[in-house]
Amino acid sequence: MERRRDLPQMIFAATGTVAFFFLPLVEVKPNRIASGVRYTAPQFLGWPAFLSGLLFLLVFLLLGGKRQRKAKGAILLTFLAWGILLLLLALGKPSAIPGEGAQRITLSSGLYLLLLSSGLLLGLSADEGPGEKRTFRLAFGVVLLLLLGLLLRGDFNAFSLVKEFRIKQGQFSQSLATHFFLAFGSVLAGFLVAAPLGYAAYRRRSFESGIMVPLSIVETIPSLSLFGILLVPLSFLGKLPLFQGLGISGIGWAPAFVALSLYSLLPMARNTLVGFTAIDRSVVEAAQGMGMTSGEILRRIELPLAFPLILTGVRISLVQAFGGAVLAGLVGGGGLGTFVFLGLAEASPDLILLGVIPIVVITLVMDHIMKKLIEALRRNEA
Repeated sequence: MERRRDLPQMIFAATGTVAFFFLPLVEVKPNRIASGVRYTAPQFLGWPAFLSGLLFLLVFLLLGGKRQRKAKGAILLTFLAWGILLLLLALGKPSAIPGEGAQRITLSSGLYLLLLSSGLLLGLSADEGPGEKRTFRLAFGVVLLLLLGLLLRGDFNAFSLVKEFRIKQGQFSQSLATHFFLAFGSVLAGFLVAAPLGYAAYRRRSFESGIMVPLSIVETIPSLSLFGILLVPLSFLGKLPLFQGLGISGIGWAPAFVALSLYSLLPMARNTLVGFTAIDRSVVEAAQGMGMTSGEILRRIELPLAFPLILTGVRISLVQAFGGAVLAGLVGGGGLGTFVFLGLAEASPDLILLGVIPIVVITLVMDHIMKKLIEALRRNEA
């Protein structure tokens, strides 16, 4: 670790330590809506909480030392501190809760700030080299397995987020399936349009501005405005028997699907154009000299070479679609955005988290898988 990287890491570690000891970690509420009592980690968990807090403090001291190689130690100590904190929250008997029953434990600002500072700290530490990345993956996997095991045992059943999931489990499964349909379906529909448009712009350079400029304009239209623009034509189509049978109308899944498809066009069309343009012309000329037809050159030379960049456009569009599909909840389109807007209407942060957390997790996992696939394709080309 270079010396110049110490200051931001020390700031993140110090922020996490202050959040742990002095900001409210959780809030104990009698029900979903009523306000509750906020507790710091020492107040909520008693003296065992100082063990986890001491590890966060050790991370701060480690990063303030003079040794150059500190990243692995910081990663291990941070995940160890989180592992102990999870065990205390799940298995310990919180000293602050008077009585039992229907009380809910909801997460508060101290835990969010602790999570944010830990994530920034781990991001900088894991970026030091391959060894640090392996340490991060191993430690993260262990803590994740611990969290999943505690959840399956029911040790977090007192937490409001888990209670909301158990109450709305059926609706959650349906909303998750709808969210996948909106995201993957819209990107697939967009790809069937964007890829030919990008290739047309590559074959005829005079077409480029006529294709890319309108797609860029669509990208700048706010989502709610686009829903309003689509309301009239989709309402008209919904009156026709064929489209009525598909459930197409001015509200529901159709405007969300069309909007997400339109937003996905520019990244995929642009990357398709860049992918074909980046091909070394000498390779194409050599193939022509061998007597290959235009169709053979496209299938056997151009498309395989351009495919990693085309797939990068698909990756960008998928990440964008999973986030944008939240707005489908505004027009009755379903998806996980339903929980987000329901939570906003009821002032329930746990309902909001029930919609946001799966989106974040799925997006990160999907983005990582796509990234590894693109890297593998590029290695095969080399």
